[in-house]
Order: sequence, then structure tokens, then C-alpha cells
Amino acid sequence: MFFFTVLPRAVLIALVPLEALSLLGSPRSVSVLFLVASAFGVAGSLSIPALMRRIGTAGIFHLAAASACVASVLLYQSTVGWFLIGMVLWAYSAVAFEVSMNLYVLHRIPQSQITRFEPRRILFAVVSYSIGPWLGVYLSNHVADWAPLIVAIVASVISVLYFHAIGLTRTSASARGESSSNPLPHIRRFFAQPRLRLAWFITLARTAWWSTFFIYTPIYAVSVGMSESTGGALVSLGVAMVYTVTLWASLGRRYGFRLLCIGGFAATGLASLVVPLFGVTPTAAAALLIFAAFCAASLDGVGHITYLRAVRPREREIMAGVYGTYRDAAQLLPPGIFAIVLAIASLPAVFGTAGLWMLITAWYARHVPKGLR
Repeated sequence: MFFFTVLPRAVLIALVPLEALSLLGSPRSVSVLFLVASAFGVAGSLSIPALMRRIGTAGIFHLAAASACVASVLLYQSTVGWFLIGMVLWAYSAVAFEVSMNLYVLHRIPQSQITRFEPRRILFAVVSYSIGPWLGVYLSNHVADWAPLIVAIVASVISVLYFHAIGLTRTSASARGESSSNPLPHIRRFFAQPRLRLAWFITLARTAWWSTFFIYTPIYAVSVGMSESTGGALVSLGVAMVYTVTLWASLGRRYGFRLLCIGGFAATGLASLVVPLFGVTPTAAAALLIFAAFCAASLDGVGHITYLRAVRPREREIMAGVYGTYRDAAQLLPPGIFAIVLAIASLPAVFGTAGLWMLITAWYARHVPKGLR
């Protein structure tokens, strides 16, 4: 399930910033476009709990698949307006897939098995992320512009078919006892709980780093004279580092996930900070980015464990929607920051900026419960 629900996003993830760059002409304009699209995405994420009470968790899953199909078509339009709508739907489908699947995990996987299940979930998802970026660019350049579109649509359809085949439609994955559709009380309640707040910020920082890597690595590769296929391959190679996720998870269970968080954020931050120093040496900068991705892979060994262990059973539905906003915030904040950074610095500075917030999060991660294993 996690392989097929991730593939529609993964196969386009390196193509979208390259297409945006082709349409708009500068990395700073691409940042602004991602900023606008992510702002709409946040609103969509906050609407999920209210929508879920109307159409159920299975309905949200089907809506995610439909959004991914429509987004795939719109992202291949040559006008900025349609492209922007495609980006909004593309981001919404990823959040809707994740929120619905997280609820099914909470209802089908015992709490005692979460720390073992979560790395396996990430492992199957990363198979898509490691294949998709290179495959999408390769198909677009060597087969046809519409070929990645077909792959994304087919993957979405297969996810729905498999959803029915394994019987998830017969699983009730919604919570009871909360009737308000106003998201503001849910947001206040979420961030009033220290453990949920900690889980959200940690996941935000990790995802924002990966978002930076996905968007700006192919743009950097093209800007220094590499081919688009090479840019896509760099993204795939970086994501392939997450194949070590089960190793990191086993270390987390043995030595504690707090130590894994602090070490992973600190190492990724330091490696990212060095990238701008080698910005004029593409091979060295690319190698540093891959090494930083290897360090970031350790954080995927934690995955959503801090959230899944913290959320109260009766609040699973309403908190899932608020927690899911981390993905939109991770796409919203970096482009907004980088639109300013790129006005005064060159493109490699975005990676140094990402390194700074990873180091700050390493300090914040000391609040992860010491006994979390």
C-alpha cells in the first residue's frame, strides 16, 4: 500500500521543480510558486477531519487517488494557472493518502508493534522515492512527456484496487465523540499537548529538509550544467540512502530514539552547512548532498513514532488532520525562506539554510522521551 500510494508523488517529484523552472525562468520564482501552492495545501489539510466525518476514511483515501490522477494531468499543462492548481492537488493527494493510511495503521497495528512496523512502512515508501525521481525524468526525456503522467495515474488506480483487495474498506478507521468541524479548537488542543507539539516540529524539520532536497537538487544540477536526468538520478540516489532505515530503527530501539534524533539532525545539519562552500564544484557539492541524505535517513528510522505513541485513541481522527499539516508546512516554509535567501545569495545557500534549522532541531530533540524505544 505504501509503495503504490507514494509512487504518484515520487515519479513527479523531480519533474515538478524542473517544469516550474522552465515555466518561470528562475529559482526564486519557483520558490514563490511553491509557497503559493503550499499555502492552499495547508487549508486543504485542515479540512480533512471535517470531510472525513462526511465521507469516512475510505472516502478520503479514494479522494486522494482521484486528486493524484487529476494533478498528474494538470502538471503537464503549459500555463502557470493550471500548473498551480495541479501543484495544489498534488500536495493535497499526498496529505490525504498519509492521513488516511496513518489512521488505518493506528487501528490495525498494536501500539507495541509500532516501532517495528514504522521502519518497514518507510522502507516500502522509499522504494518508490528512490525509483520515482529518476524514472520520471528519464521517461519524460527519452520516451514521451506524458509517460510519467501515465505511471502516476496507473499507480493511483492500483492503490485503490489493492485497498479493496486487502479489505481495508471493511475496517472502521475513524474516531468518535468529536463533532465540531471548526479546525481552530483542534489546532489549539494539538499544540497544547507537549508531546504532540514535539512530534509535529521534529517531523516538520525532517520533511522540510527532504523537501529542500527534492526541489532544489535537480534545479542546482541543471544550473551547473548537468543534465535533467542527472538531477533526477541525484534525487533518487539520495533517497536510496533511506534503505538503511531498518538499521537506524534497530539502533533506535536499542539505544533510544532520542539519541537517534539528536545525532541525525546534528549530522545532517553540519553536512548541509558545508554544501555552499563547494557550490562552484558540482561534483563535491553533489557528494556532500548525498552524504547529507545518508545522515537524514537516520531520522526516517524514527518516522512517525513520536506522534503515533503520543496521540490519544479518542482523538485519532481530529489530530491526524492537524498532524498532517506538517507536510504542507514543510513545503510552505522553505520556499518562503528561500525566496528571501535567493535575493541576496546564490542557489547553494538554500542547503546551508536548511542545515541551520536541522541544527536547531537537534537541540530541540533533547525533549524526546528518553525511554522511547
